[in-house]
Amino acid sequence: MLPVIDDLERYCVFLDFDGTLVQIQDRPDDVRVEASTLRFIERLQGKVGGAFALISGRDIDVVDRLLHPLVTPVAGVHGLQRRDAEGQLHSPVIDQRIVEAIATDIEAAFNEEPSIIIEKKTGAVALHYRLRPDFETRCLALAETIVRNQPELHLIKGKMVCEIRINGNDKAAVIEAFLAERPFKGRIPIFAGDDATDESGFAAVNAGGGVSIKIGGGPTSAKFRAADVVELRNWFEGLLEAARTSRVK
Repeated sequence: MLPVIDDLERYCVFLDFDGTLVQIQDRPDDVRVEASTLRFIERLQGKVGGAFALISGRDIDVVDRLLHPLVTPVAGVHGLQRRDAEGQLHSPVIDQRIVEAIATDIEAAFNEEPSIIIEKKTGAVALHYRLRPDFETRCLALAETIVRNQPELHLIKGKMVCEIRINGNDKAAVIEAFLAERPFKGRIPIFAGDDATDESGFAAVNAGGGVSIKIGGGPTSAKFRAADVVELRNWFEGLLEAARTSRVK
């Protein structure tokens, strides 16, 4: 069940991307953002005075391409990157050669198995096995072996994906950073996400008295739950319509 919110203008909104704003696809490159979704983001962003940000596992550049021509504040690679409301990019210095070496090792281990998708990001490599769930144990074992003796790396486990990432901020840290800045500062945070990678963000929002929403099943620290992307979208659309109707009266 999702909460009743009377005055959305007092809130700021953080949304995960895949599985929250858009449906997850078997291949990351298959995701498309419909024009109706762009209009929804624009309406929501306007209602909260620009205090809207995407908190994604994808690279910021990829999010920008998918949302073109819309540009929003965004965190990428599970918090490793962040672009604030002023357009300033916050990111550690990253040696991308580490990513290339990891990707090469994974490619060799799976001998170019077409159903195993290797997604190279800035500072991370994601290993997707959604098309071959029977490969889960093998994928996790390989990822754990790679990070075991490299303290600068850590493993992030998600839905049918494991990701090897250079150490840096998580989703909690970037949400807290946004909340310290305008136009987010002083507002009540809403954060919705669908995966274990969003749990740190839920914890940060809960600590700040905000609204945390888990999409789908599974254990979570989120206070509320939506069944799927559609239910979350309909909830927000209802809040926007209620605000519009109230203004007309």
